[in-house]
Amino acid sequence: MASDGDSGYSSSSSSQACSKRVPIPLFFSEDDVVNRVQFNTGGRPGVSVADWISHSDKRRSGLCLDDPEESLDELITDDQILYQCRWPGYDAHTCYVSMPAHVTRGVSSFRKVDLLNMVCGTLADWVLNITRRRHIECSQPEWAIGLENITFRHIYVVSAVEVKGYTSKWSPVIEVDGKAFEQ
Repeated sequence: MASDGDSGYSSSSSSQACSKRVPIPLFFSEDDVVNRVQFNTGGRPGVSVADWISHSDKRRSGLCLDDPEESLDELITDDQILYQCRWPGYDAHTCYVSMPAHVTRGVSSFRKVDLLNMVCGTLADWVLNITRRRHIECSQPEWAIGLENITFRHIYVVSAVEVKGYTSKWSPVIEVDGKAFEQ
């Protein structure tokens, strides 16, 4: 993954962390949520994807998360999770994400930081892919992803939820910095 310096994205500033955020509409009912894992930074809801990228490049993603070592072993029973994100104006992004090797090998437990890494890594890869493929159009232009639109620095992952269905899936609950809509 590209670093902040060569991707055109910069880390969030404290003023962005305090600005109003707009939640991405959920595609499921709250009644369908089986499990919810909150992600907070410094006691505030959400982890900036730009900050996560900056820390994960140094293998220190736990620094942007309150309670990174919290065990989540009881939530995951397979070697992978089904991930799904529905960003307004784009096709749903659905894929399987493998559990970290240290968990599947039994070296350590599945922790909150592991789930954050799985969710943010998958989301960041998708955002980067959309940004690079300029021919992919957003049917809801206000939600468009790209250098002149919504970027990593505008995206916050507030939680990950397990949604029941024919097969359960994990979905990020995302908020976008309101400044992205003012551009």
